[in-house]
Amino acid sequence: MIPAEKSAKLTVSISNGMSIEIRLGLREIRIGRGREADLQLPDPSVSRLHARIFRVGEQYFLSDTSKNGTFHDGKRITQLLLEGGQTFRIGPYQIHFSREELSASSVDPPTVSSGIQTEPPAPSTREKTQSVSSTITFGLIGNSPVITKLIESIRRVGTSDFPVLIEGETGSGKELVSRGIHEISRRKDRPFVVVNCGAISPELIESELFGHEKGAFTGATAQRRGAFEVAHGGTLFLDEIGELPLPLQPKLLRALEQKEIKRVGGNEILLVDVRILAATNRNLREEVSKKTFRDDLYFRISTITLHVPPLRDRREDILPLALHFLSDIGSGIGYSAPTLSDSAAEFLGAQDWPGNVRELRNAIQRAVVMSEAGVLQAEDFGFLLHAQASHQGSPSDLSLSRWEQSEKTNILTELSRQKWNKTRTARELGIAKSTLFEKLKKYGIRLQESDR
Repeated sequence: MIPAEKSAKLTVSISNGMSIEIRLGLREIRIGRGREADLQLPDPSVSRLHARIFRVGEQYFLSDTSKNGTFHDGKRITQLLLEGGQTFRIGPYQIHFSREELSASSVDPPTVSSGIQTEPPAPSTREKTQSVSSTITFGLIGNSPVITKLIESIRRVGTSDFPVLIEGETGSGKELVSRGIHEISRRKDRPFVVVNCGAISPELIESELFGHEKGAFTGATAQRRGAFEVAHGGTLFLDEIGELPLPLQPKLLRALEQKEIKRVGGNEILLVDVRILAATNRNLREEVSKKTFRDDLYFRISTITLHVPPLRDRREDILPLALHFLSDIGSGIGYSAPTLSDSAAEFLGAQDWPGNVRELRNAIQRAVVMSEAGVLQAEDFGFLLHAQASHQGSPSDLSLSRWEQSEKTNILTELSRQKWNKTRTARELGIAKSTLFEKLKKYGIRLQESDR
């Protein structure tokens, strides 16, 4: 059997709400400001063709071809052998090189300490762990029917070029679904560009999407390409599209229908070839009925709609996910991560997880860091109940559903962890800051003086 190839990619954050990923393969990858570059970096300090990445055997090399230089560890380089986890700088951008390691880890796999079994029952710890690994498809872990169906749907829609709307609650894995669609599409070797519509101020989002010309507005000191140009030939993922300002929606619709854009302050019409994937944790049909989201844009982006189920609707996946996160932690720290006791596994399985997979991952990480024992007990996850206990019995909580109480608890827990910093809390919860404030108002959570 021919061994599977290690997957390698470059990742770079262009701004607070925009990032680019590009998959590395056999062909050479050109990095630069010019449109002919495979990885476009929209800054005047970046040369038109600034650097290139080429492959020799199983190794990737970075070669500088610029006047301004490419830097690694603060030193200008001419050529660099790339290793997983390395970062190099071009202009103002820090570019991360990562590579999936397929070799077996030297650390022991995490386990449930005693008789807890998943469905179907596994006779041994090693077989349990192998079963968990075998379910990792597009990064989605689980044996539940809803996840199996979602994985099959990704395979089906990935081969087309139609727009896809991905619906699901915060932290449920919508971005994983979008990456999965991109990875099996004909565009997989072209850029995957992520724009978080909820993380960009309304005044700047048009520029982020379409770019701008020099002098288009105060602070526009140079021409800048937007997400559509950078994603040319690849996939543009519009996360939190429900946060897109209403006045900008007709311009997005035109770009999708005409496959052309104009930079802010410019007159030149630019043809763009991108596949649009969008995600939302809102009910866009309700937003359409409230006239806060255009119906024509909704119908344009929802040619195909996929729903990512919340974790509470696939409880049989909680334990495999927990074991997977423990395995990741063990690989990162270089020694065996703690195991899960029966009580801890039962406790995790009984939670509603309003923050979904993201909340479960954070809970596992926190419990491992704070625990001094080799086996995690239920009480090691007591912080999940702390906020709920602090606010239990308030008159407003009596009218909340179990789901709403869990969501309120999750928000309070994250607020406490972030020391009531609203910006960081919204980022960790994966929602727009405006959405966080709506939920704070809904649940009667008072804002503190230190609000940021």
